[in-house]
Amino acid sequence: MTTQTAPPLTQQQPLQQGQAPATFKQTTIYKHLDLLEHLIDDAVGIYKFKAINADEFLDVLDKARARLPEELREASDILQQRDEIIAESQRRAEQVISTARRQAESMLHESELLKAVQAEVERIRKQVVTEVEAMRREAITEADRIRIEAEEEATRVREGADHYAESVLTRIDADLQNLATRLQESQSIVRNGQRLLGSVKRHSGVVPGGQPLSSPLLAPRID
Repeated sequence: MTTQTAPPLTQQQPLQQGQAPATFKQTTIYKHLDLLEHLIDDAVGIYKFKAINADEFLDVLDKARARLPEELREASDILQQRDEIIAESQRRAEQVISTARRQAESMLHESELLKAVQAEVERIRKQVVTEVEAMRREAITEADRIRIEAEEEATRVREGADHYAESVLTRIDADLQNLATRLQESQSIVRNGQRLLGSVKRHSGVVPGGQPLSSPLLAPRID
């Protein structure tokens, strides 16, 4: 007959996280089972039939039976602790997952917001470039218009000045020619007067008939 024996303390597996270490009470049931096994092994018999001390066997069995409720209760406590540890681990894992999910959603939202901001900045940049280019073309067009108008005005002024100068020179030339003509007439009158005066002096200043000489050239000048 083979029964389950408690593993030696030197060969027990390492305790899992959250598992309470084995105590004397937890190992007592295994000691009783070992005693029952020893009683059977040490008994005298033939093949599978052995004679054992019934009183001693029953005494050990009663002690083992008495220990079962406490062992089961302690095992139940261990299982409950394990369940609590598992539940706590699951709760913490869910918290970590939830936090990670919120952080991921926040990062995704921030990423989408960043993309939206970048798109808006790019739109504004393109709009500014377009407006600046339009203003530049408008400024060039206005400058060309002002330049053309200035050149046309300068041409008109130059042509007007040339025409005015020509008219002034023409008028001056006409005045000079008129003045030359009058000067020639004046010189002719002076020469005629000089000849007449010489003639008068030769005749004593008296004309025939006893009348004094009368001439516009001899009249007093009235300015």
